[in-house]
Amino acid sequence: PDSRGGRRTLRSSLILILVMFGLSACGGYDFVSNKLSNPIILNCPDYRAVADAASLIKFQDGPGRDLVDVNYEGQITGVQLGCISNIDKKTRTGTMVVDVSPSFIATRGPANRNRTARFDYFVSVVDPKLGILDRQGYPLQVSFPGNKTRVEFASNPIILELPITAKWRVSYYQIFVGLKLSREELSYNREKINRSRK
Repeated sequence: PDSRGGRRTLRSSLILILVMFGLSACGGYDFVSNKLSNPIILNCPDYRAVADAASLIKFQDGPGRDLVDVNYEGQITGVQLGCISNIDKKTRTGTMVVDVSPSFIATRGPANRNRTARFDYFVSVVDPKLGILDRQGYPLQVSFPGNKTRVEFASNPIILELPITAKWRVSYYQIFVGLKLSREELSYNREKINRSRK
């Protein structure tokens, strides 16, 4: 048998014991014990893609707005959240770290010549009255390789840290994801949604 593995295990155990003694000496052991034994696990906040900002049709330059004038389209197809609670059991305060991972589809239009699409999306944190607590924008650059006219992909996770207090509980927050649109693009989407409801 290889004794090096045993030495590594013993060394790791000694380091762990020293760390525990160090934490105990400075009062940190109680803090760690409080966090690790029966930790408080909270559900993720409510989240959604904004309906009238979940898709984008980018036309080529000029007045044309027909199918042949479409440069590319973008669409949010889903949003996934991963949440880690870090809450003190005595005070019921702490933080929640949230990973927001939107997924997208980009479609190449008839007017697209450079086989690329570029659009931006945003992640917003709002309060119960829909007041914006935080909002950040993120660019997306998409290529259409070969004869592909449709690409599905997910963005890198966006990491948010939300304070949790007696006043600001998880239910205080909502997370919205949408595409950044011009006024014309937003109006186009709203008219399209209204037509589909008739």
